[in-house]
Amino acid sequence: MIAVLTGDIVGSQELRESDRQQLQAYLQEAAASADLSTHIEVFAGDSWQCFCQPSHSAIRLALTLRSHLLGKREIDSRVSIGIGDYESLRPEKISLSQGEAFVLSGRGLQEMPDEQRLAIQFSPRVPRPIQELAYANVLLLDGLTSQWTSKQAQAVALAGTDLNQYELAEKFDPPISAQAFGKHLAKAQWKLIKQVLQSIELALQATLAPAEA
Repeated sequence: MIAVLTGDIVGSQELRESDRQQLQAYLQEAAASADLSTHIEVFAGDSWQCFCQPSHSAIRLALTLRSHLLGKREIDSRVSIGIGDYESLRPEKISLSQGEAFVLSGRGLQEMPDEQRLAIQFSPRVPRPIQELAYANVLLLDGLTSQWTSKQAQAVALAGTDLNQYELAEKFDPPISAQAFGKHLAKAQWKLIKQVLQSIELALQATLAPAEA
């Protein structure tokens, strides 16, 4: 099983042409910051897709992509995660890949309400209790992150590294005090988000690892 992420840009009609042309580079930069091996393909101008390995990290990757886009580029994106089987996989040309995970991810984006930013769907092979746990966590994360300001998102995007708060504040654009950086993280509910991510990743890893082996 693999995890596939499909997304589109919120308010894409207002996206500057220069940002539209750089969208794939922006997304790839964000993915690299998550220390996850993935290639992102942009299509139809304002939509994108990638696969995530390991699949239990898909929710973290989705939030990393959103926080980087919003924090550094003031661009928000909806993200639909599909976890399931695949028939063919072309990592460098994801649009040529096929399978259950791709169908689930694409369908999830189509069915997502306009006000929602994050969704997840699973193969029936994934135990129902794990699915329900993930749904609940994703709904919580969606509620916590949908009201982010660009400064809060930028703080969260930076917080995923091993640097201390003083070093992170220096990397903020423009640089701010460590105290101001901490306030942005607190308002973004970073501690709670981090705990939720750790909890659901452990549950998904225990469930999906045998299927991926």
